[in-house]
Amino acid sequence: MGLIFGIVTPAHADPPADAPVNPFPDMAHIESWYNQLEPDRFFIPDHPGVWFLTPSGLNCGIWDRGGFGCAGDIPGAPPGDNHIAWFNGNRAVHHGWTAAIQFPAGQAAQTLPPRSYVTYNSTTCAITPDSNTYCTHGEFKFLITPSGTWFKAWNDRLSYVCNAYQSCPPG
Repeated sequence: MGLIFGIVTPAHADPPADAPVNPFPDMAHIESWYNQLEPDRFFIPDHPGVWFLTPSGLNCGIWDRGGFGCAGDIPGAPPGDNHIAWFNGNRAVHHGWTAAIQFPAGQAAQTLPPRSYVTYNSTTCAITPDSNTYCTHGEFKFLITPSGTWFKAWNDRLSYVCNAYQSCPPG
């Protein structure tokens, strides 16, 4: 009877090529390096919440209980699909008519400048140095870039990142 000895050499393994990439900015980086602006700079008369314009002209807000969203020309959206939002009680960020019917009335007057953020009702929205728009309330989030819109979607089994619209992996 003989014994066999072997040495196991550690190996490097890259993640699978189809593994989703996390496109969202790191909140610790935003809180450390961006300018925090006071929410009251973005209040408008007779419309609760914080309202701001993005450098690309989107009309965005953070509302009661931390709901958030933007309206306007959303990159990657089908024609006429001009709202993306999360409202307290929803299980995911959503877009299109379902976001539009819940979207509060209000028109922002102040632009949230690049490399700044505002926090209101436990939601943070930031404009990155390259003018992307990022909003987050815990696991609910979206990132609007000139080339597409990323958002955290959900189904009964998993949470995943979608790029633009109609590009979520099959559930």
